Amino acid sequence: MVKEVISSKDNTRIKNYRKLHTAKGRKKSNQFLIEGVHLVEEAVNYKQPVDTIIIEDGFKHDLNIDHFKVLYVSNDVMKSLSTLDTPPGIAAVVNQQAPGKITYNRVLLLEDVQDPGNLGTLIRTADAFGFKTVIVTPESADPYNPKVLRGAQGSHFHLNMLQRGALEAAESFKGIKIGTSLDDAVYIDDFNKPDGDIMLVLGNEGRGLTERTKQLMDINAKISMPGMSESLNVAIAGAILMHHFKS
Repeated sequence: MVKEVISSKDNTRIKNYRKLHTAKGRKKSNQFLIEGVHLVEEAVNYKQPVDTIIIEDGFKHDLNIDHFKVLYVSNDVMKSLSTLDTPPGIAAVVNQQAPGKITYNRVLLLEDVQDPGNLGTLIRTADAFGFKTVIVTPESADPYNPKVLRGAQGSHFHLNMLQRGALEAAESFKGIKIGTSLDDAVYIDDFNKPDGDIMLVLGNEGRGLTERTKQLMDINAKISMPGMSESLNVAIAGAILMHHFKS
């Protein structure tokens, strides 16, 4: 059987897939686009609802994708689909799953984190330290933004990802809520890790947590910094805190 290779960037399917570069397109279709062997492999291995795997004609790989719908495209078409300067040769369209059951033991709530690089790093770090549920507020960067997906390196597929307002998420959580603040806060080295369920709440890069969210916290934590810097990037601070409160 002759393999069909799409060579036109104006092909209807290709044009629809390019819409997944935008938050509006992702929301409308309830799909997102991943790129590269590692992310496609993670999606396949963790049984994600992959709609279509897109492969540049001639690209060599060792993935077991016999049971998936595969679309072959030319180099020019792959370039038009990729958000990278050098397209990786393989991509996939994945359907967004309905949120799973919340695992309460360790929850990370991210209030209005704007930078996609920070968000991707925080999701990946949550995965590393056993924070199985990550809640992202609607005002944060889109968790399915291509840069977020690349930064998380497949951790989306290991976690329960939710989008909820910070107040709703915090008020419904029954365990210990630990906020982050420089004022009226306790150094993490000065108190023991609480027993039971923990929600760690990180705020916006510029202003931190909103006052309303801060008021819902059981305790505010801060990191001792003996050097000259006055603050840490939210992703770095989040990594230190998640390691301290890891499951």
